[in-house]
Amino acid sequence: MIDLETAFPISRRTVELRGLVGLVVIDPGVGFVRRGALSDPERMVPMCTRIGAVYRELVGRLGEDLRTCVFLDTHAADIPEPPYPPHCVVGTGEELIDEELAWLVEEPRVTVIKKDCINGFVGSIDRDTGRNAFAEWVKGEGVTTLLVTGDCTDICVSDFVVTALSARNHGLFTRAAPADRGAYTAAITGFEIVVLPDACATFEAPGHASAPAHHVGLWLMASRGAVIAAELR
Repeated sequence: MIDLETAFPISRRTVELRGLVGLVVIDPGVGFVRRGALSDPERMVPMCTRIGAVYRELVGRLGEDLRTCVFLDTHAADIPEPPYPPHCVVGTGEELIDEELAWLVEEPRVTVIKKDCINGFVGSIDRDTGRNAFAEWVKGEGVTTLLVTGDCTDICVSDFVVTALSARNHGLFTRAAPADRGAYTAAITGFEIVVLPDACATFEAPGHASAPAHHVGLWLMASRGAVIAAELR
């Protein structure tokens, strides 16, 4: 039996909050939290409660220096998302934010992005123009630190974080021109993508034990350069 902590150790560190902070909340929808083919209320309802607590704590600390982006899985009934069964289909109610966090979308400085695939960064791309709504949100708001929460740790969260790390390194989160080497490099190296492990969760199912899957998801993100937070200061 492999001990995951030994085989895949995860380094966690204290994160000093600075600059304008962006809180990302991934897939707190009814179809994952409360009911539907991919829901797990036992794990996701408490996760939503923890996300709400994180948001309130951050508002208390940062005030207007906090921006929040909520991703909601939203699918057309006639367009599948292989390999998953139908979920979060428009008109079923599963595509709506769960009641535990419904108040969040009414808060100031909160943006909702609807996505039709696992990866929120990819789901933010306009197929006609190529513009990315999430990257535009980061640049438009002046976000310099991302705090990532939500579900599932090893699927939608990890896909988003790993892609966002590459997007950051590719300069998609800064308006600085590559020719301005100092500003461009500082924008990349100074932009942290932080995962809040206690505000993430994944589901329990045959062949998918939630605790190991959660750990593997965190390790994967950390191995790509994400910061796994021990605490926020």
